[in-house]
Amino acid sequence: MVKQKKRIGVFLWVLFFALGGCKGQEGPQQKVSEYYSSLTQGSVGATVTADSGVIMEYELSVSWEGEDSQCTVVSPEEIAGVSCHISQGGATLQFEDVQLDTLLAPIRGFTPVDCTDGLLSTLAGAAPTQWGREKKEGQECISLTYEMEADGKEAVKQVWLREDTLEPVCARWFLEGDQIMHAVFSGFSAMKE
Repeated sequence: MVKQKKRIGVFLWVLFFALGGCKGQEGPQQKVSEYYSSLTQGSVGATVTADSGVIMEYELSVSWEGEDSQCTVVSPEEIAGVSCHISQGGATLQFEDVQLDTLLAPIRGFTPVDCTDGLLSTLAGAAPTQWGREKKEGQECISLTYEMEADGKEAVKQVWLREDTLEPVCARWFLEGDQIMHAVFSGFSAMKE
């Protein structure tokens, strides 16, 4: 009887110690979701490299207010100034008769013009399937992986956020296991509710 009580005591002590030690290892998911869902407006620069067999690089300036966002192409020079207004109803290009051809399947949140907008929405409302910590672009980061389905395709978004400010550092987008885009972010600024 004494041995059994001792075993139970040791088991409870080990369980308490193990669970107590896990507290510091809690994931950042809730903190990230709360932060991004509280943002009312902001802006960020993005250098997006799209790969659909042909590699194309875009430098973009993205701003948002509420659920609407505006993405303006800074380069390449041939299409600089083309902007895309993104809302819940879809996306519309604006600039005389110039069209932005990305050579990618038009899946919301997976094209250069709306990848940043889609990423911000994912950060605000989805639960990551994996997370970790690592250095990226010279910054201590939280890495988050989101697995989802997009227009019937297996889709993944990976993002690295500065650990101290939660600002986006870089991200990658995958469809059906193939990386289709990579972005490096700069000049992030945002206002909270």
